[in-house]
Amino acid sequence: MLYFAILCCATLALGVPLQEAKSVQIGGRIIGGQKAYAGQFPFLAAIYTHTKDGSYFCGGALLNQEWVLTAGHCVDGAVSFTVHLGSNTLDGSDPNLIKLSTDTFVLHPEYDPMTLNNDIGLIKFRMAITYSTYVYPIHMLPSAPLSDYSPLLTMGWGQISDDDSGLQNDVHYVSVTTISNNECKIVYGNQIVETMACAEGNYNEGICYGDTGGPLIQYVSRNQVMHVGVASFFSQNGCESTDPSGYTRTYNYAKWIRNITVEEKPSNKMKVLILAVVLSSALASPSLRIIGGHDANAGEFPYAAAIYVQTSDGTYFCAGALLSNQWVLTSGSCVDGAVLFSIRVGANALNSSSSVKLTTDNSVLHPDYSTNPRDNDLGLIKLRLPVAFNDYVNAASLPTRDVQPYALITAIGWGQTSDDHAGLNNDLQAVTLTALSNDECKLAFGSQINANMVCVDGNYNQGTCLGDTGGPLIQHVSGHIATVVGVSSFISAKGCESTDPSGYFRTFPYVDWIKNVTGI
Repeated sequence: MLYFAILCCATLALGVPLQEAKSVQIGGRIIGGQKAYAGQFPFLAAIYTHTKDGSYFCGGALLNQEWVLTAGHCVDGAVSFTVHLGSNTLDGSDPNLIKLSTDTFVLHPEYDPMTLNNDIGLIKFRMAITYSTYVYPIHMLPSAPLSDYSPLLTMGWGQISDDDSGLQNDVHYVSVTTISNNECKIVYGNQIVETMACAEGNYNEGICYGDTGGPLIQYVSRNQVMHVGVASFFSQNGCESTDPSGYTRTYNYAKWIRNITVEEKPSNKMKVLILAVVLSSALASPSLRIIGGHDANAGEFPYAAAIYVQTSDGTYFCAGALLSNQWVLTSGSCVDGAVLFSIRVGANALNSSSSVKLTTDNSVLHPDYSTNPRDNDLGLIKLRLPVAFNDYVNAASLPTRDVQPYALITAIGWGQTSDDHAGLNNDLQAVTLTALSNDECKLAFGSQINANMVCVDGNYNQGTCLGDTGGPLIQHVSGHIATVVGVSSFISAKGCESTDPSGYFRTFPYVDWIKNVTGI
């Protein structure tokens, strides 16, 4: 019988002291995984646990604005924590990184460091955090037991081979599948109890030093992620062995977690911005960005609107298009749950002093807007006063016919320009794309694609990304009339730089609704 690697001696219950990483190795790492792109896992937390004996590293998952879920051995004996949120990298100058310190935690009352039974714990921040595109909680805890042979994802900063100790600077993730506890007992014997789950990949994929405490997640719909396990242990044969990795089942502790955290659900608006912009069984990406584009010329897109959306939970960025001197068209996800909009028009640069800055709280969400299934993702924002038109501020037109397959169109936006570099681009970007037939789009996204959507693609990987949500898809009619034929809505879970198409909602099916609301 094999024993759990991290609990074979009590001194390793919290991992390995950071200063001894070369000789002993930390917590656990993702074996056989791939690097995550910015914003892919906005709930992921990097936890530095400080005890009287040293500092240790663990992973965790954000549950709400005040609580992080992690392993019991990651909080046992702790005197304080330093928690990083919002960034895939441990070191660097990521502007989205949030660092928090706290000394408040709750260890499960029946946690046993010798057997790893009830290996679950909670960390509470001193003050509630603000959500953003890159900081957002897990969507749900399980309401039913985890089934055997379920496809799942796990992720972390742990080391990636038995030979190279130390944490990885970038988050890695890997697909694994649960096995039955009886199968797991073949490896670990009666150490396995019903509150544990084992998972393995096709080869040796799994967790390693530095990954313990991190989440095991399951996609329950195209835009809903469920926390189903906490990384707890791996085989003493090493991370690269074919032995399964071990987790604490979240379902068995869901009531305990809720009782302590007083779990609050984020608004639908937040769910959409963070997760529903991606159609896939994999994790969604927040708002979008232009991939493979070029800087727009001054006045080239006078209808382009940069929209800062304020909700009760945080501030988010979207794009939109002026349809008249008082109305902006954007996505439904950009207005759902909003309490205030700060809008900039008339300049390509977000930091330009010449842009026209407007505020309003008046918006209209399409009455049939839905996040599951994703449909009717359109919204309208009304300015408090009409804006004056000039060479740099003007309106786009509505289409008189639907966009046809293989038509040449232009996407614009301020979103990030690579999966590795999070954050908005200061200058408006534009890229020429081709509309696909919905049958072609279904090859990438399956039956999630409906008649109200249109997918676009470039010769390589051109398209939208985080920060471009709500932005217009433009087709020039009669050579010069800019017509909004789509509104940016979703991207592939494989990342912005994948060759999968970008997704929009067609404007033409909604022209009558837009005209009835705006009076255009």
